[in-house]
Amino acid sequence: MSDNILVVDDSPTVRNIIKIYLMNLRLSILEAEDATRALQLLRLVPVSVVIADINMPGMDGITFVKELRASKEAQLRGIPVILLTAEKGGDLRQRGAEAGANAFIQKPVSHADLTETVRQFLPLAAP
Repeated sequence: MSDNILVVDDSPTVRNIIKIYLMNLRLSILEAEDATRALQLLRLVPVSVVIADINMPGMDGITFVKELRASKEAQLRGIPVILLTAEKGGDLRQRGAEAGANAFIQKPVSHADLTETVRQFLPLAAP
């Protein structure tokens, strides 16, 4: 059985890069261009991990994590969330951690960092 990963980023280019980087893990990858769509998808499809950008128009990644953690549905509250950020400051990471994010990846995303971080949350991932 394949794990589902949800990639949430307003940039189609970033979503495609992440999909290419994760190909070796043999995952099913779902995409959402914004956090509102991501929340809708999460209610319809079981997902093992969410990778979300912090800076998105509308609902940002930190607010998205807060919404997920406050969900009435227990299976949604527990989904691991990896936040992507291009900002170097620690303030966003601290706010993200306080919201309930599980990990952070610095943009530009490196193949090794992304694969290693995602694997931490995928017990069924191929070695």
